[in-house]
Amino acid sequence: MSIIKNQTVGSRIFDVFNYTIMGLIAVVMVFPLFFVVIGSFSISGMIGGFNAFSLDAYKYIFTTNSLARSTINSVFITVVGTFINIVMTSITAYALSKKYLAGRNVMMTIIVIFMLFNPGMIPNYLVVSKLHMTNSFLSLWLPGAISAYNMIIMKNFFQGLPDSIEESAKIDGCHDLQVFLKIVLPISKASLATITLFYAVGHWNSYFNAMMYINDIDKWPIQVWLRQIIVLSVGGFAGNESLAEFAKVPSDAVKYAVICVSTLPIIVVYPFLQKYFAKGVLLGSVKG
Repeated sequence: MSIIKNQTVGSRIFDVFNYTIMGLIAVVMVFPLFFVVIGSFSISGMIGGFNAFSLDAYKYIFTTNSLARSTINSVFITVVGTFINIVMTSITAYALSKKYLAGRNVMMTIIVIFMLFNPGMIPNYLVVSKLHMTNSFLSLWLPGAISAYNMIIMKNFFQGLPDSIEESAKIDGCHDLQVFLKIVLPISKASLATITLFYAVGHWNSYFNAMMYINDIDKWPIQVWLRQIIVLSVGGFAGNESLAEFAKVPSDAVKYAVICVSTLPIIVVYPFLQKYFAKGVLLGSVKG
């Protein structure tokens, strides 16, 4: 309170200006979500038609066993995929953070090159097909097991840790794996939480890889099913008779309901990781 009282007039004006701008930005970002939620409960899918309150869009989405099965698939894909990502990324980042690693610069150069120049969809599909991973969840996990961007963030974070911590652990008899598991990982919770959020959101929102690699509709994640519902709601053709139950969905309202259903899990989880998010990104991008 004493600091606020001692502020100059110019400083107070600057604070008011900042609060005003941030408030306007918050309104601009929240309004589309508000619009989507209102539209999902409207029979017409528009705010102007909210006087005709309806739950038809959610009934179409939730009155099918396919949605429950696809939700379980998405949770399974997200949990297992994120675990694989974190294990592979953290191990690779820790190894590459050591300056004494032979060939470290060459490996980093290769990683950066492939981060900037993606081989493309067709080579990726040929690799997955030749490895017989099509129609399997492995096709959603292994090709993207390590994100070069996330790995570099973790690598920079590990490089910023004091060398004295690892040296003292090795003096006490720990080998490299014990140092990594018992010393480095416990003090890297902020960075791990940040990378975990990145990977989990990516797995949950991904649908294109599942469309391309998964032919069995019983293995489809929720995003593919929701997309299929939208396609049918606007008169599209799904090519499968088992999806005919969605053929008369009110399109606009369903589009908004699909957005709400697909984003709700991330909105629920994000507040629990928010305190680690900014800290993890900052520590992963600044050495020392």
